[in-house]
Amino acid sequence: MGINPKNGYYWLRDILGYNCKYNLVLSDRGRGKSVEAKRFLIMQEGTAMCLFRQQPDMSHAMKDWTDPLINLFGYEYENFDWLGNDKEGWKLIVNGKPKIWFRYLTQVNNIKQEVFPDDMNWVWFDEFIPLAYKKLGGIDSEGDAIRTIIKTIEHDTVRTREQRGLKPLRFIGFANPFTWNNPLLSYWGILPMVGIHRFGKDVVCELMEPSKNSSNVDEIDKNNGWMNETAFIAKVPKNATPFESLRIGKMYFGIYEYQRKYYVKRKGKHINVSRMLYFDGKPKSMTWGTLDGLTESELCLENYNHLDIWKKYVYKGLLCYDNINTKFEFMQNI
Repeated sequence: MGINPKNGYYWLRDILGYNCKYNLVLSDRGRGKSVEAKRFLIMQEGTAMCLFRQQPDMSHAMKDWTDPLINLFGYEYENFDWLGNDKEGWKLIVNGKPKIWFRYLTQVNNIKQEVFPDDMNWVWFDEFIPLAYKKLGGIDSEGDAIRTIIKTIEHDTVRTREQRGLKPLRFIGFANPFTWNNPLLSYWGILPMVGIHRFGKDVVCELMEPSKNSSNVDEIDKNNGWMNETAFIAKVPKNATPFESLRIGKMYFGIYEYQRKYYVKRKGKHINVSRMLYFDGKPKSMTWGTLDGLTESELCLENYNHLDIWKKYVYKGLLCYDNINTKFEFMQNI
């Protein structure tokens, strides 16, 4: 686990040793994650970006962003200056040179028009607690917003950064998982597994157990909340019958029935279902979709009020899900 034996605080060395592009760290508060990230970014060669959800989050964080660097790492107030504004974002100037860019997710479309320096090597997203990501215009999810920002910094050119002799751009994200219902955890398929684990080729996550040294018992209990988020998680039984197929936006879900219980599984396309409905005397497969981009084989969820039926099942806790991410995605999108 990523604990510095010299001071007992968090350090990034262990997780960054996996050499993944996207690095996520989850723990309770007070473990020294933010202080370690500031130390790491300020001492790295090149520049970095600090990412926040919205403009007020960025402004609040900037008020004391440099304090740990001054109090713990020997910097002086005279070493730092700020350049920019709240609307377009800020730059932290260190010893007369731009070092850290400050931006927020809800300005992602503006970021797409920016040009960043070739030596920008890190993006740090602190405190990615849940937010209604559908507020992001033109972006399908927070994960897509982050990938868009990464591509913008990389300039999205034919030749990779490595081919141009540049360091690869890497992402660090921190969160306190009071609840596992988080769009970014779902986006990358992160599951509640203590320790450091890969979740795909370029994604690694470290989940730390709550600190036993904390005097705030309530804080520890809150951060243990992820352990109880597995309610209604169950594998689809082998003999389950494909009951219905739903497309909600761009996401497909298969509904299976077994002994009068319903199981939900995330799919990449419509599943073949055994049930048929008849409209105007013609058979219609039990595949349902939302209004955007309906295909000829789909029934419209809204027109037949079928969406309300599944909403009631969700609210009454009558569904099982194959994993925690399917549960979150289905609940968020239904």
